[in-house]
Amino acid sequence: MKPIASLALIALLLAVSARSASADAAVPEGGTLDTQSKPLMTYAPTMNPGEADFDAADRLAIANQIYAYSFAYDNYEADAWFSLFTPDAVFVAGVPGSDAISFTGEGFRKFWTARLDAFRTSGNLRRHLMTNILFLEQTADTAHVSVTGLLTNAKDGKTFTAISSLNYEGWLVKGEDGWKIQRWHDFPDAPVSEN
Repeated sequence: MKPIASLALIALLLAVSARSASADAAVPEGGTLDTQSKPLMTYAPTMNPGEADFDAADRLAIANQIYAYSFAYDNYEADAWFSLFTPDAVFVAGVPGSDAISFTGEGFRKFWTARLDAFRTSGNLRRHLMTNILFLEQTADTAHVSVTGLLTNAKDGKTFTAISSLNYEGWLVKGEDGWKIQRWHDFPDAPVSEN
């Protein structure tokens, strides 16, 4: 199982951008090629980011949801991590120079469960340091955010490395049990290695 997860991860993170039959073969099981989604690379606010016309409790809950994303992922808690998403969530991942891969439904759960399991036994301890959460839009029951941060790795408790700066974009919805991630774009600024 570990070699399959590693091959799928390598295919996801190091896929070439050529749109040939060989590129289609590099799409991991459970994913689909997503040529439309791109990293958020501009900041053109449609509102004053200093406006105070929002629900502060909701804003704090959304920020906490994003921090929980990091803690659950970094501690290999797949069930806790998936609980942060809506059942119909779309997760899009890509690296510079490659088309993105989109995951949803059982394919989303299967691929990322295998990835977390592989990290658990790899000797790598990843930390997602979510430093900047910018609210691009917030209503009573929806939010659109841009999140930047830093991904670090400690290997076998001996070496520390900054892996990449992070560039996330998220769409969240508020339901009966609070805020959930409905769509998440994960576009690190550089390819992310397994080591």
